[in-house]
Amino acid sequence: MNPKNHSFEIWKAFREKADIFSDYTAVLSVSGQVTFKELYGKAEQLSESLSKSGIQPGDVIGIALPNITDFVISFLALCRLSAIVALISPKYQTSELKAVIDNLAPRCLLVSSGQLGDFERKITSYRADMIETKINNEITCLTFPDNPSAGKRHPFLDDAALIKFTSGSTGEPKGIALSAANILAETENVVDTLQMTQKDRILAVVPISHSYGFDLGVLAMLSSGATLVLGENFIPRRILSDLETRGITIFLGVPSMYRFFLETPLNMPPDLSQIRYLLSCTAPLSPQMIIEFASKFGQPLCQHYGSSETGAVTTHVPAKVYTHPDSVGLPMRNVQIGIYDRDGNELSADEEGEVVVRSRAVALGYIMGEPKDRITITDGTYRTGDTGVLDKNGYLYIRGRIDGMINVGGHKVSPLEVAQVLESHSAVREAAVIGVIDQSGGQIVYAAVTLKSAAMENDILEFCRRHLAEYKVPRRIDIMDSLPRTAAGKVKLDPENIKW
Repeated sequence: MNPKNHSFEIWKAFREKADIFSDYTAVLSVSGQVTFKELYGKAEQLSESLSKSGIQPGDVIGIALPNITDFVISFLALCRLSAIVALISPKYQTSELKAVIDNLAPRCLLVSSGQLGDFERKITSYRADMIETKINNEITCLTFPDNPSAGKRHPFLDDAALIKFTSGSTGEPKGIALSAANILAETENVVDTLQMTQKDRILAVVPISHSYGFDLGVLAMLSSGATLVLGENFIPRRILSDLETRGITIFLGVPSMYRFFLETPLNMPPDLSQIRYLLSCTAPLSPQMIIEFASKFGQPLCQHYGSSETGAVTTHVPAKVYTHPDSVGLPMRNVQIGIYDRDGNELSADEEGEVVVRSRAVALGYIMGEPKDRITITDGTYRTGDTGVLDKNGYLYIRGRIDGMINVGGHKVSPLEVAQVLESHSAVREAAVIGVIDQSGGQIVYAAVTLKSAAMENDILEFCRRHLAEYKVPRRIDIMDSLPRTAAGKVKLDPENIKW
């Protein structure tokens, strides 16, 4: 075992802290609760089972599990084995899973036994080589012993402990390699900035396979001794009740959730006064929503900004939300932010340019789906592709994207990929795709098409659902006689002309 280059360092760091939190509750989920002592005991047992199944240090192992306690146990067990952990969304469809398996060549994937049939359907082309092993009642291990890509190991894997995925500009997921030092630095940044302790209870309904839920939920719990409360489904009235009655102090939310809270009829708003942070990430919050939420619930919504490449970058200070409602807050501890022009010159306060992040948490780099048009990660520095402004007090304001990617609840969607799927429909002649802002203030996917044979919008949407992950499917498809074009002949959809 070579713990220096892989995730054993993470196991060691968190395991030492577990003795301090031993009898505190670590995770609460629909299956019950486990203390830190029980959590690590279960992780040690699982690691022994996985070791007997043939997993070796340095193997790439995918975790494709929903928000269940076994997700956390699996992560710890793989760290104990010094494996490289790949966080894979259980919502990925065939194209995303094929890209991950072909490029990454994982030894195996850990999937939910309850979702096994659906998962196997998505990867039918690998069935001949795949070995299925039931690890326990919740987890099944799918092994690929003869993966033809196994010899194409990326150099970053020599130092990687964790791989995160986010959507790339070509439609192929970007695979982001992080070292143990990156992960531990990110954890320190979050816990120190939010001053998390074992007195905190973090409610995560957002996926913990996504960077936001993983970093501020799983990693924060393991480091601070806080309790992680896992929710699998977002039901507004039930979540509001949980926020009031379950001692929650930190809620990991997204703008659409807060919009649903505002629209939920209530006889009396719940008492949320014990909550220290109502965080919102993955898309901008409108100042109007912040004001409306405060009026109804009496609490500030704290915008939080980050990425899979950087971890947490900024978070709003609750006491300052109302004076900077359109900002994503101040830099996290140990994070530096600069605004740069196209020539690489740092700009002054209130000048708009590209947001550049420096931190020990910035990833090693990409192992797949790396942007082709520019270098984005260099020695702890990440060029985000976001445009923004820093004011004289250090507050960051995000203005947009350089590359035109659509941000759907934190998932980056390539307009090109969606357009290509639409144009593969037998009735579609041409397609154009953009992101537009809906009533909740978040981005959604909008498409316009022309046809070469008769088809209805619902038929084309159903086709998209079979070929795209749910968040990539257009919310609406307009069928036009011709697509609007500029004088130069380039298709250009104007979001201002799209009415909802």
